[in-house]
Amino acid sequence: MINAALLSQILMCPLALAQRWTEPLNEAMQRFEINTPRRIAHFLAQIGHESLSLQHLQENLSYSRKRIGEVFGRRLSDAEQPQYVRKPERLANRVYANRNGNRDEASGDGYRYRGRGPIALTGRDNYRRIGELLDLPLEEQPELLESSEVGALAAAAWWQDAGLNALADRDDLLGVSRRINLGSSTSKATPEGMADRTMRTSRALLVLGVGSAR
Repeated sequence: MINAALLSQILMCPLALAQRWTEPLNEAMQRFEINTPRRIAHFLAQIGHESLSLQHLQENLSYSRKRIGEVFGRRLSDAEQPQYVRKPERLANRVYANRNGNRDEASGDGYRYRGRGPIALTGRDNYRRIGELLDLPLEEQPELLESSEVGALAAAAWWQDAGLNALADRDDLLGVSRRINLGSSTSKATPEGMADRTMRTSRALLVLGVGSAR
């Protein structure tokens, strides 16, 4: 169990925000066996990265051309990229079409099932799977993931279902990071945002008294 002051320190977020999330996260972590300091550290660090310290609970995708190239350069040619600048719905429907259970671009699934919640759950298949685990209609009501109660449960359920407790037990930061987000940037070497994930994980491990990330 963690308290609000500790959560605020780990996630580098305002105390008032930490207070709103402390109970939902504690309940979710207990339910899904994120129940050791090392598991908690890795889990909180990753949701901190994915949600910008619990302050962004849905993927924005209102990107500049430069950012579109960095993130989706493999899916959009240089000539196409200007068409999607600051057009998040159009961008999501294009780049997430026919992936992770989403239907084609015209279906709107890419935007409907864009990253949501503290773990940035993405794709129709993931919404359906976690909805089944929690007995919640996430596929029909994707916005439920933006509440602290459902968002915390969904993040923890996905974490356990993806086998991340075992990776956290081994301090496999790269393995955890890759499973969460392989990174769609042009770099093949490391997952998206690896420097921030490493910093956050090291901080969480130190705060919880279990060393630093490897």
